[in-house]
Order: sequence, then C-alpha cells, then structure tokens
Amino acid sequence: MKTVLIVDDIYENLYLLKVILEEAGYNTIEANDGKQALNKLHKNSIDLIISDILMPVMDGYMFCQACKKEEAFKDIPFVFYTSTYTEKLDEEFALKLGATHFLRKPTDSETITKLVQKLLNEATPNTKTQPDEKPEFTEQEVLKLYSKRLISKLEQKNLDLENEILERKQAEVKLKLAKEFNDKLIMSMQEGLLIVDLEGKIIMANNSLCEILGYTQGELIGLNLPYPFAKKGDLEKMLSIKDDVIKGEAKSFKLEFYKKTGEKFIASFLSGNILNDKGEVIAIFATVKDISEEEKAKKILEETALKSKEKKRVILELANLLGEDFSKSLNKITQLSAQVLNTERVSVWSFSPNKTNITCEKLYQLKDNLHKEGGSINLKTNPNYIEALEKFQTIRVKNAQHDSITEKFSKDYLIPNNITSVMDVLINSTKGHYGIICFEHVGDTLRYWTAEDQEFATSIANIVSLMFESAERKQAEQNLVLANSELKKANNELNILRDQLEQENFYLRNELDLVFNYEDMVYGSAEFSNVLTEVEKVAPTNATVMLLGESGTGKELLARAIHNTSLRNDKPLIKVNCSAIPRELIESELFGHKKGSFTGATNDKVGKFELADGGTVFLDEIGELPLDMQPKILRFLQEGEIETVGGTKFKKLDVRVIAATNRNLKEEIKKKQFREDLYFRLNVFPIEVPPLRKRREDIPLLIEHFVDKFNKAYDKNIKYIPAETMNLLKSYDWPGNIRELENLIERASILSTNETLLIPGFESTIQKTKQPISNKDLSFDTAQRNHILHVLDKCNWKITGKDGASTLLNLKPSTLRDKMTKLGILKPTKQ
Repeated sequence: MKTVLIVDDIYENLYLLKVILEEAGYNTIEANDGKQALNKLHKNSIDLIISDILMPVMDGYMFCQACKKEEAFKDIPFVFYTSTYTEKLDEEFALKLGATHFLRKPTDSETITKLVQKLLNEATPNTKTQPDEKPEFTEQEVLKLYSKRLISKLEQKNLDLENEILERKQAEVKLKLAKEFNDKLIMSMQEGLLIVDLEGKIIMANNSLCEILGYTQGELIGLNLPYPFAKKGDLEKMLSIKDDVIKGEAKSFKLEFYKKTGEKFIASFLSGNILNDKGEVIAIFATVKDISEEEKAKKILEETALKSKEKKRVILELANLLGEDFSKSLNKITQLSAQVLNTERVSVWSFSPNKTNITCEKLYQLKDNLHKEGGSINLKTNPNYIEALEKFQTIRVKNAQHDSITEKFSKDYLIPNNITSVMDVLINSTKGHYGIICFEHVGDTLRYWTAEDQEFATSIANIVSLMFESAERKQAEQNLVLANSELKKANNELNILRDQLEQENFYLRNELDLVFNYEDMVYGSAEFSNVLTEVEKVAPTNATVMLLGESGTGKELLARAIHNTSLRNDKPLIKVNCSAIPRELIESELFGHKKGSFTGATNDKVGKFELADGGTVFLDEIGELPLDMQPKILRFLQEGEIETVGGTKFKKLDVRVIAATNRNLKEEIKKKQFREDLYFRLNVFPIEVPPLRKRREDIPLLIEHFVDKFNKAYDKNIKYIPAETMNLLKSYDWPGNIRELENLIERASILSTNETLLIPGFESTIQKTKQPISNKDLSFDTAQRNHILHVLDKCNWKITGKDGASTLLNLKPSTLRDKMTKLGILKPTKQ
C-alpha cells in the first residue's frame, strides 16, 4: 500500500485529505509544519508528499527546498496544496523549487485522487518520478525570490487586515442594529416574556407580559419573589422551579396568577436558562401565555366526551332490554333519554292504522320524575308535519310554536304544555312505521338541537323499533304455543275417536297452524327460534357471519335468509362450496382470471367475489379451504379488494361474506390447518345451528312439510302417521340431521301404498301386524303378545288404576306383569 505524507497546520485540512486518501486505498502520515514533516520523512518510507505553503516554523517552500537538497528525498513527487499562495507567480516559484504539481484549495476529492493515482503510477518500483529539467538556483536566488513573495504576501495580508478592521466596524454597527431589532422584537412578541436573575429578581418584561398582567414595565422590573401577581401559596413551588431551570431543566408548567385588577387567570410557562460566553448561567427566562380560554375550551371538550360516553352507555343498557316487557322497556327508554339529553319531556307515540292519528303510549316528565299516558293528536290538520317526517325521518325544530312544520300543533298541544322546541324521530317496523319518539323542551327559552342530539335520538328510535318487533315476535310465539296446545288437545281427542283405526296420530295439514316459515324454514322450537332471532339482528348489518353446525342442519337456508332480509337482497347471493373446487382452480373461481394467465385460460373470467359485488358471497365448507388460499380471503376481509389471477391491479369490491363449516376450526388452528387471523376475521358474528336431536319438537313439523312435498312430487295422498311411529322418529338421534330425515320421508312416501305413511324401520306395532300372513308367527303367544302391546299402547303404558291396561284386559296387575315378563314385553325407553 502506497504512503502519502500530508503537511498542513490546520487540522480540518489534514483530516479532509486523510479521509479522501484513505477511502481511495492509501496509507497517510500527517505533519503540522515542514520541520515535523522532515522528521517523518527520516522515519518512514514515503511515496508522495502533499504540502500546504503558509505554515509556522518551516513553510512549504522551505520544506520543498530541503527535500530537494537531500539525496534520499529529492525524487519523491511533491505536490503543493494551498489556499493562500494562489497566484500564477506562486505556482511558477513552486515549480522552480522542484514541485511536481500545484493545487489550489478547494479542489474536489475526485481530482485529488486522480492526480495521486497518476503520480504514483508514473513512479515504477525501481525508479522515482523525475521532474522536468529545471534550471538550478543558488540559495541566494531562492532566498531572493522567496523574500519577494513573502513581502508581497505580507503586503496582501496587511491589506486584508485593514479590510478586516473595516468589516469588524461594519459588523459592530450591524450588531448594534440587530440588538435594537431584537429588543424591539422581544417587546413586540405576542407571548409574554419574563427574564429574572438567579435570585428571582425581574430584570426584563416585554409589552405582552405587561398587557397580560396589567402592570407597567416600570412596575414589574425590580420585583423580587414573592411577586404581587402570584399566589402566596405557590412561592415554594416557584422557588423549586427556578432552581430546576438554573440546573438546566427546561420546565413547562402552569400557575394561577392575578391581574392588577384582581382578575384571576391561568398562565402557561415555557422556561429555560441564559448562559454567558463561558457557559455559566446568568439568568433564566420564561414565555408566558394566558390560557384561561383554552382551559375553558378543554373543559367543554371533556364534558362533551363525558356526555358522549354516557350516551353510549345508555344505548348499550337499553339495547339489553330487548325481549323484556315492552311497556316497562318504554318506561326505561323515556326516562334515561330525558336524563341524558336533559330534556323535560320524552314520549313515544304510535300511529293509527291509516296514520291519521297518533296516540301517546308513554310520556316521561323529567322535573316530576313521573311517567304518564298522553292523549291523541289528529294529524289531518297538519300534513306538513307528516310530510317532513317521512322525507327526513328526523325533524329538529328550534321554535316549534311558530315553525311551519309544527305551528298547527301550537294551540291544542304545544302552548298548553309550554313546549318551545321539539325533536321528533320516526320509529320504523317491519310493517312500515310504528310511530314517533318525541323530545320536547319546556320553558321560556328555545333549544338548539345538535347533530349529536339527533344521532342519539335516532339510536333510541332504532332500539324502540327493535323492541316493538321483538314484542310482536314474542306475542306471535306465545300465540304459536297456545295454538300448539289447543291442537295437541284436539289431536288427543282424535286419537281416542280413531283407536279402531290403528291408534294413528292425525296431522291434518289444512288445520295445522304450527308451522312458522321464515325464509323457507320450518320450525316451532325455541332453539331454532333463538337462531332466527340472531339472524334478524345481524341481517341488516354488513357484519361477517359464521354459521357453525353439523352437516344437514340447514346452514345454506340460513345464509339465504340472512341475505334475503338484508339491505343487499336486490343483489345476488353467490354460493361457493370450498370443498368441491379443485385446489388448482379455486383462486380462479373465487377471484377470476385474465386471458392467458395460465394454460387453458382462453378468455377473461369473472370470479365469484366480483359476481357478488354489492351482494353476498356464501363460503360453504370454509374449513376445507387450502392454507395457501386463506391469506387471500383474509386480505379481502381486511382491505375489501381482490387481485385477479394474471391481473396487475387490485379491485375494490363491496361484498358481504357469510361462511359455514361443520368442522371445529379451533382444533384446525391447533393442527395448523387453519389460520387463526382468518378465523377471527370470519368469526365476527358466529351462529350455532342446533342439530335435529336438540330440536325434537320440530320433527313432526318437518315430517308434515316433507310429506306434503313428496305427495306433490310423487302424486301420493298420504294423510296419516301412526302415533307410535312418530314417537319412534322423535326418539331417534338423527346423525344426518334434516337431510337424513328428508331422505327417509322420501323413501317412505315412495313405499307407502295408502293414506298412512309406512316408514321402514319405524313401523308401528299395528303396521307390523299387517304384514303378509306368510311372514308372521301365528302362534298363540305371539297373538297374545301383540294384543297386550296394542292395549298398553292405547293406555300409554299405564298398567294399574282406572283406564289402565289391567282393567281393560280384565286381569290383575300382578298377572299382567307376569305375562309381560314371560312374553318379553318391555316399555320403550325415550332416547
């Protein structure tokens, strides 16, 4: 590695050359003057010298001359690098002394490295670079030339010194002007400025501080702690702050001050210390700002936030009343709403069927803390009111007694109740509009209803709407139970009358009103009713729904019900069975592909998600989705965008996702077969679909539905189902759920040849006795056994007492039990 000696009395120049040369791959040795450089030359092997000219002890010229006199150093390339001796005469003198090259500062690093590389490459290992032949000078000639250049530089230096003195005088004038400007600037600052010495004595106060405090500058300067404008109780705190600032801590704090007039205000401070040239703290300063108005605004914001939090709490509390008694719920709603909005009167009104009248169902008065029932109002006299409500859903009227929308209510309603401002919101229902919730301000003043008030009132109206619908559904369910009870009683009577006709349980379709269809679903059980309640809650939203349940429980029907009762029902429901699509085609099926994106892609194809834009996509068997596809479904759920196979851009889509699975996804996550983050995205609103064995009371309804369906399909006239058969069907566990039941009823419909349904494996005792004689055991024990079974079935397996089997058979109970034991007759157990 080549070594370069760099000589300069200025550290920054040495450091810069050192960095440039070492980055270029050279070793460097440093010297601060010519004498030190000669010592370095004697101790080290040097390949190139770069030297400044103007240096103490021995300058560059003298150093160059000394190098050229010594045999060991005369052939080392010598480069001058100067910012002082830059004239042409200086360069010529340098070259006459034997310098190889002459550079003027500043020179870019690339030029320096190229020159060094060139000079070192020209010098072979065996020969040193020979400078051009130059005339030799005697020492006297060199000294004479050097003296001339030195005198010229001294004259130039003297001239520069005179210019520097002139510049300093000009700088002093500018400094004086700057000080005056700074003083004016300080005095004109919008924020107050306070400067105190280390003891706390005020030595400076600007105009803004004087205006804030109400004192003159003369009154403030010279004041010591405690200040007359500060609270006496804050003295220790102020002394502590002063000591901390002196130590170098920049303090930001607030204090309560008094103006000269005695008015109290909050002052905000930002402090620091002032240092002299030696770095010693000589004073401290603080900017002062009156933040009383800001504190008031902050307090208002905090109060607003608290009110908003209270509104959310009340909305959640009221939402939990769903399913409770409607009248009691209205009491709670009106009371809490009045308290939150601080409104004197809150009432709920219902429309008459033709919307010509409204009747007050519940009225709460805040002042008296009382609930009352109001009267009725004829709406025919004020068509403007109904028109405005139907158009805007909400009306906010500041001056109700004189506004065109409500003024016709003034004489009979507003003025007698001293109501000056109103805010009314429509309450919707599944059958149109249920009524109105009214917020009424009472008093001599007018109230401006804010957008936040309207948002809260709208939320309350939605809760009332849900409660009304829940109450209607609850009443319908109660009616259903009552009808079910009455029908059960009627069926029992029919069974008694038709014991001679095989003890059949008649399910007369034309008279049965147990079936409650909700989007093509047949049910009557509380378990499935609860499922549909959840469906009704989530359907109007855009939330992702996860349907969990065994195969054959009707998850696809529920998905269709959610879509059909949502706001997206005018757009398509696209169904995708994740287990039925080949792994290599599933991305194309879901997101589509571009022509030529893979072998066989002869045309552009629109994916299922894009087909469902604006509507719903149903991902059935989501647990079967390959792991490498799961991140792409997750991206859509997070960002709402897809990337077509072979495409270059993302597409934003508005698609609601409903997923279904019969797998335990948590177990799949543990097995690393399903992504946990995708599970959480899909599991926003999970709905557990109960298996058929947990809704056994629905089995008769479903059988009726399927018998009716297959009667039409196969031109049958099946009307009756034996009671024993029905009991057997209800006690069976149905591992295949509704799908298994449907297939069984279809098979039975095909096999049945009369009006009684014959279900293989579930035949009644009487049906079994009707088998062809060639297939029956005609022994006496068998006939006796069948007869006893028939009587026991008729008595519902009651042996003793009135209407018991022993009475009908004219046997003692003990004798009957012995015969049952002998004939192997056991009471069927419920499963």
